[in-house]
This record gives sequence, structure tokens and C-alpha cells, in this order.
Amino acid sequence: MKPPRSIVGRLTLWYAASAFLLVLVSTAVLYAALASNLDTEDDEFITDIVNIVSESLRDHPDDISGLRRMVEWEWTHRQYGQIFVRVLTTDGGTLVETPDMPSTLSADVFPTPGDSSAYPTQGVDIVALGESFRVVAALTSTGHSPEDMRLVQVALNQAREEDLLADYRQPMMLVLGIALLLCAAVGYAIASRGVRPLTHITTAAKRIRSNTLDSRITLDGLPNELVTLGETFNAMLGRLEESFGRLSRFSADIAHELRTPVNNLRGEAEVALRQLRTADEYRGVLESLLEEAVRLSRMIDSLLFVARAEHPETEISREPLRIADELAVVKEFYDAPASEAGVSIVIDADRSLYAELDRTLWQRALSNLVANALDYTPRGGAITLRAQQCGSDVLIHVSDTGVGIPSDSLPRVFDRFYRADSARRGPAGRLGLGLALVKSIVTLHGGSVDVESEVGRGTTVTLRVPRRTAISELAAVS
Repeated sequence: MKPPRSIVGRLTLWYAASAFLLVLVSTAVLYAALASNLDTEDDEFITDIVNIVSESLRDHPDDISGLRRMVEWEWTHRQYGQIFVRVLTTDGGTLVETPDMPSTLSADVFPTPGDSSAYPTQGVDIVALGESFRVVAALTSTGHSPEDMRLVQVALNQAREEDLLADYRQPMMLVLGIALLLCAAVGYAIASRGVRPLTHITTAAKRIRSNTLDSRITLDGLPNELVTLGETFNAMLGRLEESFGRLSRFSADIAHELRTPVNNLRGEAEVALRQLRTADEYRGVLESLLEEAVRLSRMIDSLLFVARAEHPETEISREPLRIADELAVVKEFYDAPASEAGVSIVIDADRSLYAELDRTLWQRALSNLVANALDYTPRGGAITLRAQQCGSDVLIHVSDTGVGIPSDSLPRVFDRFYRADSARRGPAGRLGLGLALVKSIVTLHGGSVDVESEVGRGTTVTLRVPRRTAISELAAVS
């Protein structure tokens, strides 16, 4: 049979089995001890009879009548067990024996005695005519000479001992049955009490809903073995609450962001359809609609990229890149708008620094950072692109001297659609997805992003990515 699936059932089974096994072993040991003590007492009694017969043969070797009287009458009417005694000569003749002994126990069923100097110390169990006997056989010398030997055979009927053991087994079986029931009951009580904290955790888990993710399992009173489980469960609830909150905020933000361009599209179309317009006016409406459609398309593309980047099976195409060259490409692309904004872009990177990166994604991440820095850096400011090696990682810092980000907004700047208050003064049309895209790209490369900012003094975004570039690959790139 398979063990029960429930923990309470298994614990009950193990508790009951182990406790009952202990009781069973203890009872078996006591029973064996009782049987052994009875055999020891029988051996001592039989040995005494052998000694008495031997002493009689040594002291009165010719008194056969006295020996017969002792053998036939003294032990025949024993109250608690029948005794059989036989004395044989060395040639097999019978001197004396207990009445009825020939028909019950022949001389051949007795064990072979040891040497003449060894008196029996332990009997042997035999069965004759359906009854159990404890028997011994010993050689003893007579008073005539040491060479004149006699064989003494003594048997004790063990019916009384068997009755005693049988009487002991009956209550013992009853006690074992009661012990089994008690072990099962006590084991169930212990198991039920032991899993009560699990029931508490299960009850708390059943109460968790989408609107009660702030609930936590109370750790007070939990056993040490379940405290870790409770802490892990609470941590999981914390992550779920945070994820659910982000999802709710994201749903609200995307609804808000999509509502504006959709309303613009609808409004432009409704206004255009209210009356006939010239071709130039229709062209202007179409251009406005196209602008809003492009904004919608750009937003959807960004959201799809972020969603794909968060998928664990997303793969990227890596190649060994010289970091200084990649920074130079981004600087060249933004030199013109930076010159118009009156902002300088500076590169500080060692040309021997390489890393395995996806060129397209990496340039997109750097472009987002530089574009973001240009938007919020006043005229006369500067943007610095700096790269350095830190152990097996590459650190790339994008610093600006712009307006900065409030400290309470720093933890959320990488959230989708999030805009700090100071950022609202930036150019129109920003989606609030730039930093979220940067974080997704860096995460795809197995790296991390950090941001430091001070209002009025500027912001520094640090990208940390593993190099993963071998020496042979560096030579090929060079």
C-alpha cells in the first residue's frame, strides 16, 4: 500500500509505527526474559536432582532400593511439574527409573552426556508424545571406583511453564492491541498539532486576493522550521504587490498616453468633416493625423521592445565592440542638435576598452541617454560620455549638467511612462519610455543601470555590463 499523501497521515503513520515498534520490542524482550528465567529455574532444579542422585550413588552405591524409592516416589508427585529420572549402567542396563518413563521417554531421546567430571548446567528442550520436556544427561561415578560409571537421565515436563507463558501471552496481545490504538491516537494528535502552523499559513494564503496583497503571514508563534517559509511567502507577496502595483500604474499610464493621440486623431477628423475645406486645409489635417499616428506607432514599438526584452528567452546578437568608437558614433549623431542647443558633448574613454555587445541595441540605449540629457541640459552645459573598466565589467557613465531629478523620483525613473516633475518642462512628445528602454537593453546584456542626480547640478546614469571578450577576438577587432 502506498503511504497516505497528507502530511498528517504520514506523520501519524510514522509516529504510531515507531512508538508501537518500541512497545513491541519492549514486550518481546520481557517475554523472552520470562521464558529464559523459567528455563534457568528448570535447569537449576534438574541439576539439583542430578546432583542428589550422583551423591546417593557415590555415598551408597549398593543401596539400590533406597535409590529406587527416591526416584519412584520422591519426585513423582511434584505439584507443579512431572519429573522423570532414569539411572543406567555403562552397558545400557536400567538400574532404576520413574514409573511410566519407558512409555514416555526412551533412553535414546536424551542428549549424549559430556565427560564424567562435567555436571550438566543447561538442559535441552525436546518433544515427546506431543508434550515438551526439559532434559539433561550426565555421567557420574559410584563409590566403588572412579571407573565404575552410571548414566543419570532427568526430564522435566514443561506443561506448567507453557501454561504460564500462554497466560502471559493473552494479556500481552491485549496490551499490544491497546498500545497500537493509543499510539495511533497520540500520533494523530501530535501530527495535527505539529502541522497547525501550516494550516495557519494555508488559511492566510486563501485570504489573499488582488485587493489584499498587502496582507502578510504573522511569524509570531511559528516554529523555527517554518519561519523561513513564512518569510519567503511574505517576500513573494511583497514582490506580487509591487508587480501588481506596477501593472496597475502601467495600465493607467498607457491608457492616459494613448488617450491623447487618439483624441487628437478623432478631433482632427471630426473638425475636418464638419464642412468642406480646401486641399491645403485637408493636407494640413492629414499631416497632423500622420504626426499623431507616428507618435502612436513609436509608442507601440517601444512597448513591444520592452515586453520582448523582459522575456527570458530573448536572444541578442553580440560582437566585440570598441567602446570608444561606439561613443564616438553617438556623439557624431548628436553633434548638430547639441550645437543648436548650445551644449557640448565630451568623450573620455580608453581606445583599448572592448566589450561583447549588440551594436544596434547598445547605440539605441546610448542615444536615448544622450537625447534625454540634451532635453534637460540648459544652454552652456555639457554632456560627458566616459567609459572605464571595473574588474570583469565595463562602466559607461553618461553625465550632464542639466536640471537634475528630485531624490523622491529617482527610484521610479526607469518605470514606463514615468516623468519626474522637472522633466515635465522638457520638450513635448516625450513618451516617458526612454529610460525604461535603456534598462531593458542593459538587462538583456546581463548588466545593471544606476542613476545619481542632484537638482540644479545634473544627472549621471551608469551602465554596467560584462566584457565577455577574449584576447583573440580583440586582436581580430583591432
